[in-house]
Amino acid sequence: MIRSLLRELTGKVRRIEYCAMSVDLVSTCKGIVRVGSMPDVVKFMREHGFREEIVVVPAWEVSLAGDNRTGEEFILWQDQMRGGRLKEYVGLKHDVRQLEHNLDRIFPYFFDDRNLSLVRKDWLGNWFHSNIADPCCELGGVEICCADNDVVISEDGELIYRRSDFAPAYNSDKEVEAVLESVVRDGKAREFLEVVPIGCGNGVVGTVANSIVRFGEYVIWIDPCGYPAKTLARHGIHWDDVTHYLFTHNHEDHVQGFTACLERARRHGRKLNMIIADSVFRVMKELYAPLFPDLENYVQRFSLKPGTALFLGAVKIESRWNHHILPYGSIGLKISAGGNCFGYSGDTKYDEAINKILNRPELDAQWFADCDLVFHEIEFDNPDSVHSHWKQVAALQSRIRGKVLGYHCPHLGCPSFPLAEEGRSYTLKDLF
Repeated sequence: MIRSLLRELTGKVRRIEYCAMSVDLVSTCKGIVRVGSMPDVVKFMREHGFREEIVVVPAWEVSLAGDNRTGEEFILWQDQMRGGRLKEYVGLKHDVRQLEHNLDRIFPYFFDDRNLSLVRKDWLGNWFHSNIADPCCELGGVEICCADNDVVISEDGELIYRRSDFAPAYNSDKEVEAVLESVVRDGKAREFLEVVPIGCGNGVVGTVANSIVRFGEYVIWIDPCGYPAKTLARHGIHWDDVTHYLFTHNHEDHVQGFTACLERARRHGRKLNMIIADSVFRVMKELYAPLFPDLENYVQRFSLKPGTALFLGAVKIESRWNHHILPYGSIGLKISAGGNCFGYSGDTKYDEAINKILNRPELDAQWFADCDLVFHEIEFDNPDSVHSHWKQVAALQSRIRGKVLGYHCPHLGCPSFPLAEEGRSYTLKDLF
């Protein structure tokens, strides 16, 4: 379970910290002002009982722990799903516009009322209001100034917060390196296909869904999560043992760790081996260009083409287009090696009635027929959500030989359908 630290810096300023990243929360007459973002910020805000009315958007920065823009998408998703309020997003023009553009490329897409077709919703304006600081703006007695790479907040003319006065005493990159030094490298080649779910949650609960798949000398990380060094270390895995990074789609809870992983590659002057569909990569390249204008210099791309197998040595990777809520596509996977096969549904709406209408055989249960183990995303509460209801996943299980385990959901002590266990090593030869 993710647990962050809350520090009181002054009577009006508190700081949420997790794995060498932080956001500051400033109490004002206009409510809470949150300065910056971080992966899983929506979970940390809820953990400590905060709800912001204003968000300050500083310059985009990245460290080996992550970046200060990732996290905002699920702030909006929580508002959309559970009800929220319009927030003022304050910052210099190019910073606010960058964030708004990136959110607008992902957040507004959803299914129609029958969960069949994609539609674009007018949602962003419900929760995001741009308020440009040039370099200052005033909101009912609260003045926010963004200049010289600093954030200054005053209330009724009295200074209550200057970001540079509260610079963290720690060095985030040194903390990441200290974590890495505590983990023993594992250079052992796997004779059999091995899968470790690092996270089984989603964007609003738990560690986001991501898994490590090993065979031979290959270590493939599916949908790297935020805070890569610490999250992998929790399960005894060294970040630098990962050989390939596979991304299924562009939703934030599946690309959380991308900026940290690319930044580590950039600093070490090496290539990040990315396994990714062309359309997903194009969007990723566009969205992160302001932070990584030289992105392609640090990427070795292995293109996923649904319907055509990709080989990494003896590892065979098959893919399909899922039924999900992004126009750029979302990938489902089968990974085979050593006589075994692992299936990974990715985010998809598996529903037998919907599949009949869509008439896409690759979405049927039989696509997983040759798998020994399948991790399938699952939804327990709402059969009409954009995710796969557990009764539909149970129907899928009855149609294939392999073992199906649910993921991408809250952890339940007595679930209606068996769930994957975070940190457990599944060696596929031992399953039958």
